[in-house]
Amino acid sequence: MSLSLTVVGQFLAEGDEKFTTPSVEHSFFFDKIGDGTVIASVKAMVLLVLGTALIIAFFVASARRAAILPSKFQFTGESIYGFVRNGIAIEVLGQHGKKWAGFLASLFVFVLVMNLWELVPLAQLPVTSHFAIPVLLAAIIWVIYNYVGIKKHGLLGYLKLSCVIPGVPVAMHILLIPIEFLSNIILRPFTLSVRLFANMFAGHMLVVVAATGVLYQLESGGAGYALFVLPGIASVGLVFFELMVCALQAYVFTLLAAIYLESSLADSH
Repeated sequence: MSLSLTVVGQFLAEGDEKFTTPSVEHSFFFDKIGDGTVIASVKAMVLLVLGTALIIAFFVASARRAAILPSKFQFTGESIYGFVRNGIAIEVLGQHGKKWAGFLASLFVFVLVMNLWELVPLAQLPVTSHFAIPVLLAAIIWVIYNYVGIKKHGLLGYLKLSCVIPGVPVAMHILLIPIEFLSNIILRPFTLSVRLFANMFAGHMLVVVAATGVLYQLESGGAGYALFVLPGIASVGLVFFELMVCALQAYVFTLLAAIYLESSLADSH
């Protein structure tokens, strides 16, 4: 991402030495503070820890003084949990939904908050645009749904459930079993993580390019003061679009996790 920002800045700055190009430090680190010291931690890791702390604090505050007439915190927390519980967990997992509602709600809120850092002033970086974060989440989900599947069906039973499609000619199993094994056991965590990473990375780059265009026009002076309106409108529109994308990607990631759990707990392919 930092390389892309630098290339964009250099392209816009050709022939205009006044324009300050985006830099690696600004992309991955917070700006200098006070006497010039820089926070040593990578920005994404700082936002990851801070976001996790905010999530914990929010749910503790929402559940601390539970009442029949809920406070704003309690109402918001219960609404989020109810949305995931009824709209994803029970809808997909059926009788197992209530058991997994807490996990899926936590997953949804975590991904949503890490996505929304992209739109927070001074932060302006979706944590999930760093590939390691979606990979870690996908790996956790992979371990969980394989574990519950093996626990319920046994190793051989789970492999049969995942890889053998009933009702097809025996000769077709030679082709279908390796494909199903690759798809259901090997590739699921990869596709799950890439989907989230790619959407957040691409969206963040669109917002950055539009914002860079605004800064370039303003620093150019003259006609630039009028032309900045065009990338400015695009930038505002992209921010609202990314707000929708952040919520949608959190929902899709959680929904796929529920679908994978359901496939592991099902009694047939």
